[in-house]
Amino acid sequence: MTFTDEPRPVGPLRLLGLRQAAFDDAHFYLLDGAGHRARLDFSRLGDRCEVVCDRRISHIPLLIPIVGLRLLLKEHVLLHAASFVHHGTGVLVTGWQKGGKTETMLPFMAAGADFVADEWTIVGGREPTLSGVSGVARLWDWHLRQFPQYWPLIRPRARARLRLWRLYRRLYGLAPGLDRLPGRPGRGLRRLSMDGGTDWQGVDQIDPAALFGDRVRRGHVSLDRVFLPVVGQEDRIEILPVAGAEVAKRMVSSLAFERAALTTAYLQFRFAFPDRTSPLIETAREREERVLGRTLADVPAFELRHPYPVALQDLYEAAAPYC
Repeated sequence: MTFTDEPRPVGPLRLLGLRQAAFDDAHFYLLDGAGHRARLDFSRLGDRCEVVCDRRISHIPLLIPIVGLRLLLKEHVLLHAASFVHHGTGVLVTGWQKGGKTETMLPFMAAGADFVADEWTIVGGREPTLSGVSGVARLWDWHLRQFPQYWPLIRPRARARLRLWRLYRRLYGLAPGLDRLPGRPGRGLRRLSMDGGTDWQGVDQIDPAALFGDRVRRGHVSLDRVFLPVVGQEDRIEILPVAGAEVAKRMVSSLAFERAALTTAYLQFRFAFPDRTSPLIETAREREERVLGRTLADVPAFELRHPYPVALQDLYEAAAPYC
């Protein structure tokens, strides 16, 4: 990763999309909202691929999927998953976005588990292992109401914002007929009043040590159990055995979904340079299915169906016996 003054184009610069990407006679660029560029060569991803960024760029583009491709070459998968250690058992909680990964992890943490990751977990190795690469991605206000011990540990500005939302929710419930207001304004007000209805009700990117103290694991831990949480329509919690191989196949599709921004950028790159390809990107799905299939094959796995929102203590009491 290199930061420099604005990279000079080689020849005329041509834009792709509405300031999404660009290319010149030799290089491909991704742009931030202000048009600042990051130069990368997709044909070298996984190898010694250098990303050259304008110093003024707002964020490093595609960092997580690029790291994931590098790990894939080393026979590991960067999985969208929470993970923790409960009474010596290494637990992986993985699934589609908004399926309930943090909701499963949090009550185990409240019961004394050790934290590994909340959003991204590296899995793989000869003896299946877990290691974390992220902090706590997000806690929602309804999480904090159920586990108030974490409330004083979040940032004061976040607490003030959530207090304001709680006041709005109370006023919304008291206003007669507001829940029947038609059209887009009514839908927007109703959504804002619902738990998890907008990002405004969450607290992002929390240092796990701020919440869990010294119960944060660094390095590898054993992979002993897998939970696949999904939101069900029934108002009850169910836990059903599922083959690890099936979890692997499902998560390959989830990984492809998570990689959508990289896939789009790669297609733009191929438009700019039709003769330059990335064998790693084009074989990523097959590689992931092989690594995950091998890693999860013999690990006891369970589908965890639950309503949303869910009583987090009930979720713990249902899942803990399977650990």
